[in-house]
Amino acid sequence: MNRDNIIKKIKRVVIKIGSKALSDEGKISYARIKYLASDVERLRSSGIECLIVSSGAILAGNELFNFNLKRLNILRKQALASLGQVKLMSYYIKAFLKKNINVSQLLLTNDIFNDRKRFLNARAMILESLKMDIVPIVNENDTVSIDEIMFGDNDILASKVAAMMDADCLILLTDTDGLYDKNPKTNKKAKLITLLDEKSFDAEVINDIDSHVSFGGMSSKINAALEVSKFGIPTIIANGKSKNILKDIFNSRDVGTAIIPSSIKVRSRKKWIGMGPRSSGKLYLDSGAANAIVNNRKSLLPSGILKIEGSFEKGQQVVCLSSEDDSPIARGLISYSSDEISLIKGKKSSEIEKILGYKYSDEVINRDNMVLL
Repeated sequence: MNRDNIIKKIKRVVIKIGSKALSDEGKISYARIKYLASDVERLRSSGIECLIVSSGAILAGNELFNFNLKRLNILRKQALASLGQVKLMSYYIKAFLKKNINVSQLLLTNDIFNDRKRFLNARAMILESLKMDIVPIVNENDTVSIDEIMFGDNDILASKVAAMMDADCLILLTDTDGLYDKNPKTNKKAKLITLLDEKSFDAEVINDIDSHVSFGGMSSKINAALEVSKFGIPTIIANGKSKNILKDIFNSRDVGTAIIPSSIKVRSRKKWIGMGPRSSGKLYLDSGAANAIVNNRKSLLPSGILKIEGSFEKGQQVVCLSSEDDSPIARGLISYSSDEISLIKGKKSSEIEKILGYKYSDEVINRDNMVLL
């Protein structure tokens, strides 16, 4: 797949715009939001559904205080977010109404992806909004987020929304032109990488820049791109400060960095498993089990488990790791509790009932409930 093919296939796009792309001199730029509204109007007239993931609430709230955001504790940041979210949305409402576009606000926490019923309800609500010609403006609910339910960065939030909504593309708008082979802020010879496939990532080309307004740098964008890539969704990282950047992207101009995904498509249920539930434990597998899962697409049997970590119940999510190098290879919903697995690990499936007195399944994780990492 090349850039032209990506653009031609887009019918639904998630556009994430970061604080850096939205701001000038530490303040939210209403002009940038107006440019975004014009771009969205153009895309919608072409039959493309748009969802926006917007940072900037804390920055907007801080316009009244001018705190050093890097030194603030979480409670003060949450207070700024509660103030700034209202201000930020007022900008979006004003700018988009001038284009006769209604926008809605959707504040999410990471736990929405941990429960399949809530996940499906959120997805259905967003789909209904799109049917009603409403453009959802999504942000993390900073005012109530704690460590256990934080996304950590809006790039990751955008990747999860893109996967949840079966988007055809994720566009990450920042304050640089894309991914460079070197740090462009310190090396004048740095060259823009215009096209990458997910197998071509080299951690050495990522030189993240500390931000004064957000946690998100280029490394978080790469992580987001890799996250959606496993679901077959391409990512374009581009400069949101450029007035016509979305127009240029959809005119197939060679701007930004396009990251091409694998051709693997993930079914809806597996997609939720892959991006949703927080892992409750770990299973360390022998080389035979790891190979069967990765290369032969097999289910996990108890005989391949060497050790377990964590306490979990049947139906929760666990991560499978190779015991050779502790690398994660798969994520799935478990058929037995940690107490049960501690008794049957290393045993044959035919021995489960004799050991436990009952048997739910021959597999500890069925292939249909597993996603490769």
